[in-house]
Amino acid sequence: YDLDIVQQPQKAAECGSSSLSRLPLAPPLIVQLSIRDASGNVVPEEGESSFLIAHLSLIPVPESGAHSPTRTKLMDPTSQLYGSLVSSPQTFRDLHGRQGTYFLFPDVSVRIRGRFQLSITLIEL
Repeated sequence: YDLDIVQQPQKAAECGSSSLSRLPLAPPLIVQLSIRDASGNVVPEEGESSFLIAHLSLIPVPESGAHSPTRTKLMDPTSQLYGSLVSSPQTFRDLHGRQGTYFLFPDVSVRIRGRFQLSITLIEL
């Protein structure tokens, strides 16, 4: 299984503990699922994706310089994101008309200031 990034956010606004004033990541994260065989060829899904979910988490990226504003040590890693952190597969057509399976994360906010990478874990139920 491969997850290919279709659209990824570049910046976000820190929302802290206030859920009412939060702004979601913009643009929202969208990833496409590809199933490949041992040779790397794309294999048709045939209903395999209905038992999959994708989970989003945040990984701190070290900043250069000694006076970094990152406060990742103060919060539990599981509470650094707010919103819908789990996505089920959805079928859409891309800009070329090809059908594909996608995971969308339209309602995710970051609680703390810093430099981060988003990590996506694919889970089979």
